[in-house]
Amino acid sequence: MTNAYRQAARGGPAPTVLPAAPPPRGRPPKGRRTGGQRVARVLSWIALTMAVVVLVAAGGLWVAFNHYNGNIGRLDVFSKITGKRPVKVAKKAQNFLLVGSDNRDGANGEGTQGSGATFVTGQRSDTVILVHLFGNSDKAELISFPRDSWVEIPEFKNPKTGKVTAAHHNKLNSAFSEGGPPLLTATIETLTNIRIDHFLSIDFTGFKGMVNQVGGVDVCLTKAAKDHFSGIDLSAGHHHISGDVALAFVRQRHGLANGDIDRIARQQQFIGSLVHKVLSAGTLLNPLKLTGFLDVATSSLKADNGLSGNDIKNLALRLRTFNSGGVLFVTVPITDANGRRSGQSVVLLDETKDAAVFDALRNDQAPGTPGKTSGKTTTTPVTIAPANVRVTVFNGSGIQGKGRTAATDLAGVGFQIIGIPTNRGTGASTTTIFYGPTKSDSAHTLQAAIPNSVLQADSSLGRTLQVVVGSSYAGAQKVTVTAAPSSKPSTGTGTTSAAAPVKTAQDNPCTT
Repeated sequence: MTNAYRQAARGGPAPTVLPAAPPPRGRPPKGRRTGGQRVARVLSWIALTMAVVVLVAAGGLWVAFNHYNGNIGRLDVFSKITGKRPVKVAKKAQNFLLVGSDNRDGANGEGTQGSGATFVTGQRSDTVILVHLFGNSDKAELISFPRDSWVEIPEFKNPKTGKVTAAHHNKLNSAFSEGGPPLLTATIETLTNIRIDHFLSIDFTGFKGMVNQVGGVDVCLTKAAKDHFSGIDLSAGHHHISGDVALAFVRQRHGLANGDIDRIARQQQFIGSLVHKVLSAGTLLNPLKLTGFLDVATSSLKADNGLSGNDIKNLALRLRTFNSGGVLFVTVPITDANGRRSGQSVVLLDETKDAAVFDALRNDQAPGTPGKTSGKTTTTPVTIAPANVRVTVFNGSGIQGKGRTAATDLAGVGFQIIGIPTNRGTGASTTTIFYGPTKSDSAHTLQAAIPNSVLQADSSLGRTLQVVVGSSYAGAQKVTVTAAPSSKPSTGTGTTSAAAPVKTAQDNPCTT
């Protein structure tokens, strides 16, 4: 360490904490943000699930909050679920079931609007995602379920005819078409033994409007895609898409080698790209674009009637410190994407690996964190020695001296500390490591030294990594090189405790 750094580490003057939203792409803030910008930052984060749009109600924004909240349609979901339900996840964790509905009965996809609305014949849940908000960290995990998954559908009573149908096996998609949101929710709870706290549904017409409101998003393909069923016709490479082309991109399943599995990868890539676009200054600082996005999104969204306006406000406040690197995407593990059951082509799930994924969520355990699960935790080998890793430290916790403490700890276990720690007032609880395109291996070394930290790629960074220290930081630990450096820099973010591949909203890989 330099003399200047030693002096600061011994108790030099603490910089002023800037209570600002996290700066885009890992850069330090240039100045204090306004209250309106902070609210915009909270609002836009929810675009990562394409539909869960929230607004902080404070002061003069109360009227706007009521406006957006009033746009959301309501569904009677949980009162119609019969039988014993799983216990609620402990702590502050929450589970949302997010459904992208492809309705054949009307232009908007859902038919009846307003309080107490139920499903209509012809709905198809083309997208089914279980969103878990971890109680002890600013992380969220989105688990995608193939619509053709072969699952047990519990006993249910048809809301129109009163006829009771016994429990049986069928495709996951059929639960929605047979019994609407209540039966789909009950089916996911039966499969996962995880209690769903809230149900959210968005139709594809609204999805297209949301993408148009932000001016389209960037995606990439490893090979050309052409399919007359979805209407997609794109060459290999990068594309900026919106409107019908965007809809075709996320809906194509014919012509893909693994059908629904490849389509889920498309959807995860697209959601990640949408997050980046909505969090960009071009959207956040453009009131017309942002309010247009929120109007379309909330008007296309339906939620269970138990999700109150106060719940939405509290959710927004809770999510204010989230960043795209802490938003994890997982596809439920499968054994066969082309299985056969009862004369149908179905997706067969991997019961052993699935049990480990669901068990981790019931224990509110994020991928890569220690805990008791039914699977073994897989960690990325350390290939770069700490002495070869350059680190700049920022204090994002809002706690005086936290950055200086972390820098001293990291220097003590061998890392090169560059410069004197300064503040980045994000108010984050989780420590985030930002790294450049060629420094993924170095980032994994640093992550091994800081328990429960998360990685976030930043293409603008060079050799030096950045650490934004969160309030949960509890010290650095020694790490040992366990493998030789790879010939190519790795870009993945690891695996879950059940060996299910994990992506983050920060990643934007080319997919088939």
